[in-house]
Amino acid sequence: MSLPVQDRSHRNACFAILIITILGAGLRFQGLGTRDFWFDESCTFVYVSNLFDWQADSNLLVESTNLPYYALLRGWVNVFGESEASFRSFSAVASTLTIPLLGWLGWQLGGIACGMICSALCATHPLHIHYAHEARAYALWVFLLTAVLCLLIQAVRRDRWRWWAALGFALWTCLHLHYFTAYFVPACAITILLANNRRQAWRRWIVTVAAVSLAFIPYLLWAVLPAARGGGGTWISQSWSPYTVILESLWAFLPAGGYPAHLRGLSLLSPDTVPFSPDWLARTVSYLPLLIVISMATLLMLRRSAQGPATAEQPNSQQALRPLFLLALLPLALALFYSILIRPNYLPGRYDLVSWPAFVVWLGLLITAFARTMATKRTNQSATPPHSHHGRENMIVAILCLIFVMCSAVPILRMANLNPPTSFHHVRANQLAELAQPNDLVITFSYDRDYLQYYLHRAGFEAEMVAYPSWLSKQVGWVDTKADLAPAREGSLIEDTRNLVSGVQEEIEKGSDAWVLLDSIDPQGTTGRGLVNRTLFDGLQRAGLRWTLVDEPLMILKIATETE
Repeated sequence: MSLPVQDRSHRNACFAILIITILGAGLRFQGLGTRDFWFDESCTFVYVSNLFDWQADSNLLVESTNLPYYALLRGWVNVFGESEASFRSFSAVASTLTIPLLGWLGWQLGGIACGMICSALCATHPLHIHYAHEARAYALWVFLLTAVLCLLIQAVRRDRWRWWAALGFALWTCLHLHYFTAYFVPACAITILLANNRRQAWRRWIVTVAAVSLAFIPYLLWAVLPAARGGGGTWISQSWSPYTVILESLWAFLPAGGYPAHLRGLSLLSPDTVPFSPDWLARTVSYLPLLIVISMATLLMLRRSAQGPATAEQPNSQQALRPLFLLALLPLALALFYSILIRPNYLPGRYDLVSWPAFVVWLGLLITAFARTMATKRTNQSATPPHSHHGRENMIVAILCLIFVMCSAVPILRMANLNPPTSFHHVRANQLAELAQPNDLVITFSYDRDYLQYYLHRAGFEAEMVAYPSWLSKQVGWVDTKADLAPAREGSLIEDTRNLVSGVQEEIEKGSDAWVLLDSIDPQGTTGRGLVNRTLFDGLQRAGLRWTLVDEPLMILKIATETE
């Protein structure tokens, strides 16, 4: 007994999305352990290791506030181990699950074809694959944002309290994972344009947002506000221009778009990106999706009346185009507004991922609406039967999808062919673990201390490590020299150095060795860190201590008394 046509099409679409998901998983799990941890991933290890051992006066939550991610990752690595691939595989799983979820959302808004387009765009999107290869919270955050979008559409359309309650819980969870979700919450109101009963949808949306806001206040006071007051923002302000960041975000959201330099291995501007193709080809491919999208949007506006009537099998894609684009644009505008007025926190290609799921669905809707409009217009101008436009529509969709996937292939191949050498800090940690005995003392600058933690742990390092200056010992994450070293101007650095040198002398008198790891960012002391470097060595010299460069490439010093 054969299935009805509609059932067969649904089954085939589900099977296609499953195949796309499997292929996307292959791209995400390939090469997870190829690259050494970079600084942020090393901080992830520090957070996970100290998750249940916070000190009362610790600033461990200053650098980041995605505590649910660390809690889940702690359980994950307890089961699968502490290798680089194990840490990153959690992100790869979350990224893979986003593929069918985004496809289902596109299916609900634009029909079966739109669902498969959204899945294909997500599965092959270089930016999404990049974060699947990183031991950070962004892949999980995007997955939860996609879940929020799905629940939001269902709540607005079905208008049942159970959907609004589920939406509220998802929003509350998402806020705890990354506080940039706060820019997305007010933007959710735009989807009320899709509701049948907009007045009632407004009331339920207000109640839901109010409940979520009240429930989020404890975490806001405990983690988010301290993060706003602490941590360094200077590096962000040097990375973006307030006049172009939204355009940079939208371009980065496109397959093979313009990726910022901090996306290592992906951006053409990053120094460690491996050239896989001629530069002219890579740049042409990065601009091609932008030109196609602008052309489609322009033609669609000019021929909007050609869109056919909506059916249960083929929803009207144009109906959701405007709300989804506004849903992607408004969080970016709010983040930019805050960054200009208060402090810089908008970073293209990272923090703006709050808008990425909505943008990808909008792109799927745009392709679907454009294909249907062009096919319908062509059919109306010819003598062919009206039902024949479905074949043309599918052909246009297939061609556009193929172009986007081929554009994505260029940066994907760059990432897949990475064969980076062992990192400086990895080699440094291994060497230090061989030199230092368990009763030795190691002095390191706070930034390097965080960078070394994971590989020191892997190498079996057992010596005591102290951070210099000491007031940074309880802070994990980016150190803003201008802000975090401000006490140096008040004499605190001299007193701190005196106490540290006294401790070094005690260790040497007990027969232990003392080591200093030079600041890897500025070993010669030519920038703002120069004051810290000079103060430490002046203090050692005044105390009658000398130092020997044991390993020049790794900048490891051994301290001894003048009589040794």
